[in-house]
Amino acid sequence: MKRILKIVLAALVAICLIAVVGIYALSEMRLSRTYEVAAADFTVKTTLPAEEAECRARTLMCGGCHHDAGYILLDEPGVGRIVAPNLTRLVPMYNDAELVRLIRHGVKKDGTGAVIMPAGNFANITDDDMAALIAWLRSLKQLPDAVAGGTQWGPLGRVGLALDKIPFEADLVPADLTPAATRPADIGEYAFRTDCSHCHNLDTAKQSEAFLAPALKPLAQSYSAADFKTLLRTGKGVGGRDLGVMTQVSQWDFRYFTDIEIEQIQAYLTRQP
Repeated sequence: MKRILKIVLAALVAICLIAVVGIYALSEMRLSRTYEVAAADFTVKTTLPAEEAECRARTLMCGGCHHDAGYILLDEPGVGRIVAPNLTRLVPMYNDAELVRLIRHGVKKDGTGAVIMPAGNFANITDDDMAALIAWLRSLKQLPDAVAGGTQWGPLGRVGLALDKIPFEADLVPADLTPAATRPADIGEYAFRTDCSHCHNLDTAKQSEAFLAPALKPLAQSYSAADFKTLLRTGKGVGGRDLGVMTQVSQWDFRYFTDIEIEQIQAYLTRQP
């Protein structure tokens, strides 16, 4: 009997080891999957003053995730630790065409996909805003990493990768994009598509891996113009409520919208059928 138990136990251990090795191998295959998206030529030419180029670039949400020199986006036991890298060190490693591919398609220099990078939204960035964004990124002074180490995956994260449950937006963005050349005069819909819709739906709440984001249309309708401006400038809700991710993104990025742009955004959200 003892011998049989030992055999069964040994078999179970072997099965577990095979499963662990298999999950690790599949997760590594998922992380190393490459995308056939060419880094098309892109010439950075912007006639905008440096200050305006920076404002446009910042409203595209870089700071909310990356901060000044890298930031931990997720740190969950068992799942892993996802780090938005230090852009001041990353950007010089890319040429302009590779940066455009990374931003619009979520495809890194080596052809693999970037995790969490909101390429589905950034695919809508116009050429003139892309030029302003890259010009601003290249103007940044190199800073030491604010976070030691990079993204690491725990057992549950590895299982998610092995089962293809971890989102890579490179899977969703078509390879043959034709972005508009210039930023529209009324940026209401443009801001929704490049920024807001990453977290929010218009009419229904949207559940992400990290939080539940409210529907934007009723939210925008419930705010006065002054309170909506305060929301985007400070990330604070009515009564000074802290809104978590929204507060952080607004303080890093959305406060660079002009008064007119904020009015256009609210007008677009409230007039949707």
